Amino acid sequence: MDNRQDWRWQLANRITTAGELEKIISLSAEEKEDIEKCLGSFRMAVTPYYASLMDRYDRNCPIRLQAVPSLKETVRDKSDLDDPLGEVHFNPVPNVVRRYPDRALFIVTVQCGSYCRHCTRRRIVGSDECSVVGRKEIECAVDYISRTPEIRDVLISGGDPFVLSTEKLEEIISSIRAIEHVEI
Repeated sequence: MDNRQDWRWQLANRITTAGELEKIISLSAEEKEDIEKCLGSFRMAVTPYYASLMDRYDRNCPIRLQAVPSLKETVRDKSDLDDPLGEVHFNPVPNVVRRYPDRALFIVTVQCGSYCRHCTRRRIVGSDECSVVGRKEIECAVDYISRTPEIRDVLISGGDPFVLSTEKLEEIISSIRAIEHVEI
């Protein structure tokens, strides 16, 4: 099998700089400069496969617009929020967001294969500080969920949980499924 078809290869070879991106799509000197300025505030990561779907010359290609940073992202309006979903205020324990009585969001990673330009968690997504939630954090979250019988629905999210190994993801899912009151 061609290594490029393996998701691990795709993650390991993500495009993260304007120079790398320029090998895939046509960029003017101004666009390259704008991308580099934007990368001072926000991360870029695009898998080679996703980048291959972009129209090389069309600056309005929808896939390109979703993946390629724009200097417009750095313009802050007074109405902009760092946490637009207000998740920080609903963290009973680290990595768990509980905005609704019967459900919880369990953030298990801050990594994604590709970073979408519209991401509402961009304040944390791509952070090198804690790319994958550790065993202690998982145990703390699972303990909280198991001690909170009104929670019947747990959404495993992040970043993208599918960047985790199958074993790690299975460990997390098994821990949640073992909680009697969790239905979904």
